[in-house]
Amino acid sequence: MFALVLTFGLLLTALKSRKARSWRYGTGWLRGFIADYGVPLMVLVWTAISYIPGNNVPRGIPRRLFSPNPWSSGAYSNWTVIKQMMDVPPLYIVGAFIPATMIAVLYYFDHSVASQLAQQKEFNLKKPPSYHYDLLLLGFLVILCGLIGIPPSNGVIPQSPMHTKSLATLKHQLLRNKLVSTARKSMGKNSNLGQLYRSMQEAYNEMQTPLVYQLPSSLGLKELKESTVQLASSTGYIDAPVDETVFDVDKDIDDLLPVEVKEQRLSNLLQALMVGGCLAAMPFLKKIPSSVLWGYFAFMAIESLPGNQFWERILLLFTAPSRRYKVLEEYHATFIETVPFKTIATFTLFQTAYLLVCFGITWIPIAGLLFPMLIMLLVPVRQYALPKFFKGAHLQDFGCCSI
Repeated sequence: MFALVLTFGLLLTALKSRKARSWRYGTGWLRGFIADYGVPLMVLVWTAISYIPGNNVPRGIPRRLFSPNPWSSGAYSNWTVIKQMMDVPPLYIVGAFIPATMIAVLYYFDHSVASQLAQQKEFNLKKPPSYHYDLLLLGFLVILCGLIGIPPSNGVIPQSPMHTKSLATLKHQLLRNKLVSTARKSMGKNSNLGQLYRSMQEAYNEMQTPLVYQLPSSLGLKELKESTVQLASSTGYIDAPVDETVFDVDKDIDDLLPVEVKEQRLSNLLQALMVGGCLAAMPFLKKIPSSVLWGYFAFMAIESLPGNQFWERILLLFTAPSRRYKVLEEYHATFIETVPFKTIATFTLFQTAYLLVCFGITWIPIAGLLFPMLIMLLVPVRQYALPKFFKGAHLQDFGCCSI
């Protein structure tokens, strides 16, 4: 029961802290700090709460992390495993190719998924020249880690998508203030809707800094909403002076601001250094209850759901037919308009069944090692099986790339 309190306490407070920017309490910098760093702060808070009962609970409750120090007695032998490589029988080496291939496929899949999720279309990004260099580096690190007997690196799911989202400035305050000021000045000069938009576009361009990996099409304001143009036309003519009834400065400017990603590598470097620093901080990490980490993992899973097409299709299946039009009124994926609902339901059920099979096989003691084989089978399934049941255009709309 105490573990459940810590788990759901961390989960709920972490979800609340992510929305701190919209709170009415506190100063702007404090709300921003809580929104950015509230989750690790909540880990510290609930770890401290776990010590409050003191002697009132049995020893060992709640359970805390167990991890031997790499410099403890007997641990040095793992770092010298390379000395024993020449003593391995050739038959064992050949046999190791089977699990090694499965792990390689799993790592490639993990890393590729993380890269795709971190560069979704809504971020307006393009592939830089070194797009695949990190995968090459990951391959070398796996070899190095194997030779010195330590766990290999991984594709950092879901940190990569969360990192990109943290770099995306959806409503930059300084830029927004500039556009609001420009719009009000333009209205004061009795400008029409076209002149108003051009003045805001010029102000927007003045405040831009070169973004190396941002698509050129994203370096500009979004188009005016069709409803705004229609409202301006209903006043008699499109060239009439625009006012607040036609263009709501406080609301419409938010819709015009594009998504920008302030690309940099400093936070990636700091993250890697902090992971390395965890070796020295192991005595402190052991004080964190396992249940607090359960809540943290649940938070990471929930945070990755918005924008996930598979999750959105599952929600669509449970949406009443009379309410599906509400989905079209909001930001939605293109497949909702181009793919019949029956096809969406069938494809989603197939994905769900395949996911359950992948998850279920991991519970089988020996067969669980074959889990990466199911990932490898996705290639022939997409190549030969899916086109027999779904149209090629529909698969493209679902994001299933042709192979």
